[in-house]
Amino acid sequence: MDLVEQILCRVPITSLGTVRSTCKGWNALSKDRILCKAEEARHQFLGFMMKKYKLCSMRFDLHGTFNEEGADEYVYPSIKELGNLFNQVKIARVFQCDGLLLCVTKEDNTRLVVWNPYLGQIRWIEFNNTYHRLDSYAIGYDNHRNHKILRFVDIYDSKVKHKFLEYEIYDFSSNSWRVLDITPGWEIESYQRGASLKGNTYFIAKEKIIYEEDGEYPEPPDYLLCFDFTTESFGQFLPLPFVHYLYDAGALSSLGDEKLTALFQSEDRSEVEIWVTTMIEPNAVSWNPFLKVDMKPHCSFGFHFHYYGGSFFIDEEKKVAVVIHFDASELTRYEDAAYIIGENGYVKKVRLGEAPAN
Repeated sequence: MDLVEQILCRVPITSLGTVRSTCKGWNALSKDRILCKAEEARHQFLGFMMKKYKLCSMRFDLHGTFNEEGADEYVYPSIKELGNLFNQVKIARVFQCDGLLLCVTKEDNTRLVVWNPYLGQIRWIEFNNTYHRLDSYAIGYDNHRNHKILRFVDIYDSKVKHKFLEYEIYDFSSNSWRVLDITPGWEIESYQRGASLKGNTYFIAKEKIIYEEDGEYPEPPDYLLCFDFTTESFGQFLPLPFVHYLYDAGALSSLGDEKLTALFQSEDRSEVEIWVTTMIEPNAVSWNPFLKVDMKPHCSFGFHFHYYGGSFFIDEEKKVAVVIHFDASELTRYEDAAYIIGENGYVKKVRLGEAPAN
């Protein structure tokens, strides 16, 4: 069975439908691979990224991270464009939960698309009204495992001189949208990506302050905020393990089914911190430090992960993290890169090249 797991971990994600029909054992193992539960998958990161508005699968294999002599043996990432599934649309953003991918299209503002890689199924979801370009989304499920989509916008759009405040939820069981009666006492920046854990979604948010003209107000720090898909409501402010402000780099990521991880880099510091929860519920959390690395000795002067786009994952056993970064390597050219960071100040940059089509 170990050999079968190793083989399945290398099967293109768009071919898993064929694998599922082979036998019950392979069916279960292919599902574990998508949910990152298989033994071989525990040292891999199977995720998704956007390149030129194309959805790509991405796999980092960290199985041979360090050998006995201490030299690194990282396997370079495998990135493949999922063009045969989304040839007709450009994908701007992607969110995932429980093996499902919620995709926001770039040009079609009338619907969303949800993809189930395990079943090989696509579902288009129509909006009641056209969405706003700064909408935020999350996908999760309630206590009955019924999947839902949260859509919200709370922003003044200077282009059209209008204040948008909308909270809606889509219920897969009824195939319909409902307006939520929510008066937010918080702000979630439109670029902040939530992290899905136990069916709920956690965001980095700050207390909402009503500014008066000519008034001076200190910038409020950020907190952790949970949206509970069972109660269809936001919880209370929870502490982050660091003091985070608007232009600091901050990101959340789930670790398996039980833990949340948080990445932080202050706007004016080169050190990167990563923390892991020891306990987390919608209204309670505690943290432990995982890694702290100074990027300055390894990168160009002034290097800083972008506050609006970083995503990352960690291997808790190997004490290593991989941070995906939109990197300005030259004044006029940008490239996607991954930074592998570990203990004792270890940093390695891996360029993410073009993604071949499946």
